[in-house]
Amino acid sequence: MKKIFLLLVLVGIVSGCAVSAQGEIHQRETTSEEEQANKSNVEKLIVQRGHDIFAFTKPSQNMGILVNAIDLFRLTYRKSDENIVVKNERELEFLQESQEEGTSQNDYTYIRIIQTPYIPEVGENAFPRKDIVLYIDRQYPNDVFVGVQNPIKLDEWEVYKVKDYSNWLKKDIDLYISLYKGL
Repeated sequence: MKKIFLLLVLVGIVSGCAVSAQGEIHQRETTSEEEQANKSNVEKLIVQRGHDIFAFTKPSQNMGILVNAIDLFRLTYRKSDENIVVKNERELEFLQESQEEGTSQNDYTYIRIIQTPYIPEVGENAFPRKDIVLYIDRQYPNDVFVGVQNPIKLDEWEVYKVKDYSNWLKKDIDLYISLYKGL
């Protein structure tokens, strides 16, 4: 019996589990620095598809569209081989739209993650940012653009181009609308 218990303890230690005094096995909570840094304070999620605007206040960090948008942001920020363009907020017309749920006179496709500003500590491997947007530009209908708001100069956005992702963005938004709005 002692050998079995010892074996369970060793397996638990090797697998990252902890064994309590009562013999129960509990999974340790492991969080990397990046996971902690990216548990940002998302205040609002705004989605526009066509003329319809949808908004969520304090969305769940596990909401698929939010997770996917942040993942594409990370991938783009790290691996972008396209030229980065810095744009003023006035140049991004869809950001001039109402940020409230309803109907717009303009036809846009975008996701905007509104969050508190994040400026990493010196030596921290994280991205400075405020809001993040994923949008389709009418001049490049096959591509998605990822915009990252400067946390210090709020009217300044770094914009990255992701080729051939517009259908993915449209489908992700359609899935979100279907699941969370029942449309």
